[in-house]
Amino acid sequence: MAAVATSPTVHRLAPRRSARGTISGALFYLALIVLAIVDIFPLLWIALSSLKTQLEIFRMPPSLLPENLTLANYADALALLPPGQQPVSDIPSGLVNSILIASASTVLLIIVSTLAGYAFGKLNFPGRKPMLMLMLTLRMLPGMVLVVPLFMLATQMRLFDTRWLLIIVYTAFNLPFAIWLLSVFFQEIPQDLDDAARVDGCTRLSVLYYVYLPLSKPALATVAILGFMAMWNEFIFAVTLTSSVAAKTMPVALASMQAAFETRWAVMTAGAVLQSLPAILLVVFAQRYIVQGLTLGAVKS
Repeated sequence: MAAVATSPTVHRLAPRRSARGTISGALFYLALIVLAIVDIFPLLWIALSSLKTQLEIFRMPPSLLPENLTLANYADALALLPPGQQPVSDIPSGLVNSILIASASTVLLIIVSTLAGYAFGKLNFPGRKPMLMLMLTLRMLPGMVLVVPLFMLATQMRLFDTRWLLIIVYTAFNLPFAIWLLSVFFQEIPQDLDDAARVDGCTRLSVLYYVYLPLSKPALATVAILGFMAMWNEFIFAVTLTSSVAAKTMPVALASMQAAFETRWAVMTAGAVLQSLPAILLVVFAQRYIVQGLTLGAVKS
């Protein structure tokens, strides 16, 4: 059998292609590094500014690192003051309200979306697909469109400026995405498990509790994480549907510190760091679930 001769042109083109791939890869990662720096620099600036005094923040030319580190801004933001002094911010109450509202809304979101997701994913009933598409279409509406109707409805129902109103609104606004995500996940679970449990005498709720929930922990964690982050950072509904310290959330408390003649930027930067910490910690420790939830159902076997 005659040996197959390799063309010398192939040997000349291979290093060129390899070099082009290396250069394109290097440029790609360089662009990612630049984008990461652009995204991280404002957060770094806010964190370092929270350790500066008010005068140092406005000093020209500005300096990145604080000359004299101080934690007084965090003490003012958390109202850690001696007895008798008036707190300079509503951040402590806003932090408590955000924790309560976001946590309660997340629990309610998990319960309702699990039941609805199982129904849309595993049960056959008339209008199932049109109803699911209608929910996703409603989710595309911007929050600003719903502000005025929700304000009028809350005023008539005497729910304005209450935590319960924000819990209901946050849950309803995040339900379409959560239902769609769980319905897609439930559809990927083999139907044989459902049939076997039904043959053994399990009811629909028993099948959901003993079969689907243990297998759906990644999807449930994804819904909980994404829902909590969305509710924690929400501003439009919170600023429109609240007016007092009793129901203001953390973003509204930070925005309310801006005044016409003086704004405590040092205290606001400390509050912004406290506001960002839960979201940053969730992304760092639960990014695997977030990526899995965003890519769920993207590839079909």
